[in-house]
Amino acid sequence: MTAEERTAKIEDYIAKLDAEWPEIEKIMASHELDLDTGRKPLLLCRIPPDMGFTMKDGHTEYEVVGRFDPNGDEFLLEQISRKLRTADDD
Repeated sequence: MTAEERTAKIEDYIAKLDAEWPEIEKIMASHELDLDTGRKPLLLCRIPPDMGFTMKDGHTEYEVVGRFDPNGDEFLLEQISRKLRTADDD
């Protein structure tokens, strides 16, 4: 599949999701749970913002940084799949 074909397929899929999004929001709103976790609620978004956080394990602190490129060619799962693929998988 060429990049143009992938782009066209993705654009068709996004157009379909845009058309269905109001119905999806209605369904999600009707299934809200009233849980008090003590945390600030996060807004649901289809395109994630850039993010970063740190996590401490013992005396080592790990920094995780994420970036989302809306103009990118691949989705995150496609990148992971491609990087994990071996010569036997082709």
